[in-house]
Amino acid sequence: MGSSQGWFVDTVTDTIGAIASPVGTGGIAIVRLSGADALRIAGRMIRLKRRGSVPAMKSWSMALADVLDMGSGRVVDECIVLAMRAPRSYTGEDVVEIQCHGGVVVAEKVLSLAFRLGTRPALPGEFTKRAFINGRITLDEAEAVLDIVTSASEESLFQAGRRLKGELGSMVEKWETQIVDLLALLQGSIDFPETIEADKSDIQDLLAGLSHDIGAVLERAPLGLALSQGVEVCLVGRPNVGKSSLFNALLARERAIVTDIPGTTRDVLREPTEWYGLPVALLDTAGLRETEEVVEALGVERAQTAAVESNVILYVLDDTQGIYDEDVQWLSKWQNRNCLAVVTKVDLMKQQVDLKLLRDICQDRWVRASGATGFGIEGLKKKVQSMFASLGDPEALAPGSARQVDCLGRALGEIQRALGYLNQGWTDDVIVLALEEAAGSLMELTGKKVSGETLDRIFSRFCVGK
Repeated sequence: MGSSQGWFVDTVTDTIGAIASPVGTGGIAIVRLSGADALRIAGRMIRLKRRGSVPAMKSWSMALADVLDMGSGRVVDECIVLAMRAPRSYTGEDVVEIQCHGGVVVAEKVLSLAFRLGTRPALPGEFTKRAFINGRITLDEAEAVLDIVTSASEESLFQAGRRLKGELGSMVEKWETQIVDLLALLQGSIDFPETIEADKSDIQDLLAGLSHDIGAVLERAPLGLALSQGVEVCLVGRPNVGKSSLFNALLARERAIVTDIPGTTRDVLREPTEWYGLPVALLDTAGLRETEEVVEALGVERAQTAAVESNVILYVLDDTQGIYDEDVQWLSKWQNRNCLAVVTKVDLMKQQVDLKLLRDICQDRWVRASGATGFGIEGLKKKVQSMFASLGDPEALAPGSARQVDCLGRALGEIQRALGYLNQGWTDDVIVLALEEAAGSLMELTGKKVSGETLDRIFSRFCVGK
């Protein structure tokens, strides 16, 4: 597993199997096998309708067949079998996909036959992990596979598709090559100072360019993370200020119960939605107030926890009531968060909220809206979306995981450190140390250097069968 340097080294020889389609009734169910014995095992449990056998099938060919129960000799199901020979398969190994009729029992039965013949149950993400190990994809592309499967909006799918095509990896490898070439030049001037002298001006320009390019990608990290992981937006405020009406309006459907009775919402309601390409998990919470009622008190506690853990807080104010002291306290507490004040019930034309006081507390981070009429709802969505929008080109490539952001951040830090050493007149060997760290961080991003623990953490997030 891990080598003495702590970097991942692995080989795989066994054959794995899993159901690769969603569990339940459907048109087809897919059982996938991958490994050195995949064709042989499939050949023992599958009889082709025409002449020949599964092990003799050409790569990327399909055939109509029967799945047989070797013990009883019964036909389990009619299927289509697809053979993909190494290395031209998803995993880089011999792969067989058995497309049987959709249904839980039939798919489980087909998979159990493969297990009886020596196939091992696949671990979560193990097919994609083998694709990485066998050099079919880079680690950032493997992460993009998961991002595509879990995409909650067209924009998140678009960004994940670009990373899967290798756009981010190609950019990172270009930076890595520039650093490696620079290291070779600096190392040459260290080893042969009489004959090789590095041009400091050229080195400075190169490092400044790398710093700018990597920094530009990191500036788009909030958007990339929001698209791949989604954004939690939490509605909080005093009881009966219009949170549930606003919740329903933001979802464009009646989800929360709306009454004039304070304390109706007791637990945290959570619903997925999408705001201008941004995947959002919208949370409605109990009103914030002191209460002796046990169940309501638990709801208030959960509301505070949800607000602390969310990405965006929408603090709701009632325009028919004005701003209370506790409102000021909460808004002041969350000034350093992505907190947006929302003045609701503006359709009632009471205008009791002191806008000057609101501007003093929130600056421009407030909006007016009505859950009853829909006034200001789209503007509110756009305001939240803009918190995560990329700078400049809205279609510019963004990193998709915290791991990628960390690798890029460490690389940028080391490049800036090397640039500082250069400007301060430090010797080449000191600059080399910083650049070696920068190159190593970029290699971690694409998986050229990665620990076994990191791989386990990444692929454990995948479903079984992917």
